[in-house]
Amino acid sequence: MLQTLERADIESINFGGFDSPVIEVRGYQNYDLTADTITAIANPTSLRPWTDTKIKSELFQTILDTVQPKTYSDFGSNLGYYVFHAAMQGISSTGVDYNKEYTHVCQCLTSRLDIGQTTWFHSNLQQWSRSASRYDLVTVFNVIHHLYNRTEEYRNMDKLVSGFRNKGTVVLFEFPTERDKKGYKWTMDTDYTQELFEEMIEKHFSEWVMMPGQTTERPYYLCYA
Repeated sequence: MLQTLERADIESINFGGFDSPVIEVRGYQNYDLTADTITAIANPTSLRPWTDTKIKSELFQTILDTVQPKTYSDFGSNLGYYVFHAAMQGISSTGVDYNKEYTHVCQCLTSRLDIGQTTWFHSNLQQWSRSASRYDLVTVFNVIHHLYNRTEEYRNMDKLVSGFRNKGTVVLFEFPTERDKKGYKWTMDTDYTQELFEEMIEKHFSEWVMMPGQTTERPYYLCYA
């Protein structure tokens, strides 16, 4: 059984009654969902400056347009925005999260609106990386620091990066550096650094490019196998 270290970051899920076509999702991710549309909502407060759903959604769509994947997986899928976003475009999309609250909520949203092209796995990286499934695109948003020394305690950047390399032809990382407040908090007693991360993506990927993140302490890395 996976041990969850904290409750899911969910402020509200508003189903709007039995005949409402719209579900309002608010929390770490913010969006409105219908059976065939999804609308990103900007963060309602100054909390979580690295995860404004509306801003990140624009980057995500650019990545989809560039990669044009037929299969996609979001590791650390949280409230499922990016999985639903891709599925609405006919992409076979999978969400993976070690917190069963998130995967259960997403399964409920899927069932409520009968949304196709979505699959949800309650799993961690060590379990998921052993499965045979592989995807055209994998996103890894803001979870590397947790995997390194908290939820899975890898403490091995080589093994961690190679685990994602084995799951995706293209991998988009959002990397909390050691200069990020939470990145430092969870990894301060380890060798976790941005420099080490870049050494490992250089080793495991044939090509990569760094892009600005929503904060300067959390850049994106688009990596090609």
